[in-house]
Amino acid sequence: MPGEPVNLTSNGDKVGHAYADGTGAFTTAVEFTRIEAGRHTVVADCGVRLTGTVDQVVTSSSGGHSGTLVVLVFFVLAGITAIRFP
Repeated sequence: MPGEPVNLTSNGDKVGHAYADGTGAFTTAVEFTRIEAGRHTVVADCGVRLTGTVDQVVTSSSGGHSGTLVVLVFFVLAGITAIRFP
């Protein structure tokens, strides 16, 4: 119903809150308290129960790109030298 509160939960944890607009629709961000890779079911309770799924993907990075940059610069310089001095 328009103006009704909407509570979003996932595995019993509150992940969002909104109010329905004049047409009964709602939009809100979903914020998980824990990062756990996999598919999570989100339940919107607004008088009726709506369900949807969210896929959380966890990636990692070593943060070290300087080694790759040095190798790239080396090959660029070697290529220029090979073209210039046959």
